[in-house]
Amino acid sequence: MEKIQKNNELPDDHRLYTDKYFLRANHILIHVGLNPRVSMKVFARGEGKITGLEDAVDVLLKYSDLKDKNGEIWVSKDEFYKNKDPLIIIKGPIQSFIELETMYLGVLSSAISRADGIPDPEPEYIKDKLKKLKNIYEDIPISYFGARHYHWSLDKEIAKSALEGGAIQTSTDIGSSNIGKCGVGTMPHALILTLAYYYGRDKATLKAARLFNEYFGDDVPVTTLIDTFNRELTDSLMVARHFHDTKKTYMRIDTCGENIGENCSAYNGEKEKDPSFKTGTGVTTELAAKLRLNLIKDGYGDYTDTILTSGFGDEEKAKVFVKAQKEFKKSTRYDLFVGVGIGEVSKAKFCTADIFAIEGKPFSKAGREVDYVDYNKLERIV
Repeated sequence: MEKIQKNNELPDDHRLYTDKYFLRANHILIHVGLNPRVSMKVFARGEGKITGLEDAVDVLLKYSDLKDKNGEIWVSKDEFYKNKDPLIIIKGPIQSFIELETMYLGVLSSAISRADGIPDPEPEYIKDKLKKLKNIYEDIPISYFGARHYHWSLDKEIAKSALEGGAIQTSTDIGSSNIGKCGVGTMPHALILTLAYYYGRDKATLKAARLFNEYFGDDVPVTTLIDTFNRELTDSLMVARHFHDTKKTYMRIDTCGENIGENCSAYNGEKEKDPSFKTGTGVTTELAAKLRLNLIKDGYGDYTDTILTSGFGDEEKAKVFVKAQKEFKKSTRYDLFVGVGIGEVSKAKFCTADIFAIEGKPFSKAGREVDYVDYNKLERIV
């Protein structure tokens, strides 16, 4: 693997290294004139040594106008973190830093992984990993969405290996430049949360789909993220009703590990992950089947399809879902899902960023609420 470039070698333009859906989300926010002040928490699961904060902050300072817009950047003063401890808190107008999440998470994830003795993945390992997944998924297309998990300077090489292994596309322009294309992606939770602040949680998912269609729908299939408020069944049906007379739409299920899908079952009566991926929290076969059956029952089976993300680089999970896909299609003639997005192509420590407040009021996606931040444990940089 190529040597990671130093922080003072940041590229002139961040956009090549940015997940496409952040660029598209900001395009929408700019054109509809929405720019609320949001609070973002950056954290990692598990525990480990804190490092890489300086590099992450430098990304924010180089490409954002947070200093000029009365923004705030706070970093942890601790030497070690525990599960979901805040590593960085960012506050400011959302348009100022929504496009930077891929890069600052990548440098931070890379740093804490290395501190834990986990090296960057080798190209052959990634290629072999994707080949194994491709053999499992068979004709179901795989898109590589892992740019935020690794240092930005490695993105092109990692993406190249993923594409050689069987992925059909990547989420960044630098990654997809390997095949002479641009990156792919539609909408992040941050866009839907911002719209929810103004239009309400019950209207935000459909509003995001409509705006995406307005600005990009002539060139890009409308793929709606439908798990933001744990209303997977309700919001997918709402989107299908709106679009079915005009175009086929795709529903992306990305239910986080804190949530049980809408109207789905707990695992052994508890709110936890089912090792068989059939019930419990996160994206399960029960959730995928209920969502599709809900749409089919109301007459939208031919007008919709489903894309799955969150943990689908797990080979055991892939096998369970492919088996469920075959059984579902045999019994209904419809696909359970038609594509997967995969981010984790190696064992590493991965950081996450979630909005937890908008205009000073608690506001987050379901399952990622933040009750309290101890600023005594943080140092303000900006």
